[in-house]
Amino acid sequence: MPKRLYPETPLLAAATAIWRGDRILLARRKVSVNSGTWAMPGGLVETGETLAEAAIREVKEETSLTISSPRFMTFHEIIMKDDEGAAERHYVLAIFVAKSESGLAVAGDDADAVSWFEQDELHALPLTGNTLSLVRESTSLLADL
Repeated sequence: MPKRLYPETPLLAAATAIWRGDRILLARRKVSVNSGTWAMPGGLVETGETLAEAAIREVKEETSLTISSPRFMTFHEIIMKDDEGAAERHYVLAIFVAKSESGLAVAGDDADAVSWFEQDELHALPLTGNTLSLVRESTSLLADL
């Protein structure tokens, strides 16, 4: 497993905005510096895995839901520097959008909770980084799914 703290190179990850009707599924993180915050399900890409395969696998591991054909939306970088300016963490996320029409979402892997939210509920949640703007951007792709 790659070193997450002070990595030698940026770490590649995939995250997915999962929609069911007008609600999005978010996972509350239970590990790392973002513990207790809500984000789209996601995680590191494994060697030999495509970005889309990583998105599908991470959704399954964190939510128990099965998605198919996630649509790529954008890349997003997360760079966290320490007090001396060194890159303490550096992730490059491939953001996908998918629909989930059925199935019970259950927290697993590194999520301690998962829940469906309407967009107007998100402002009251502790969200990671740019989650809110990425969720809003993801709505533009829903008609194409």
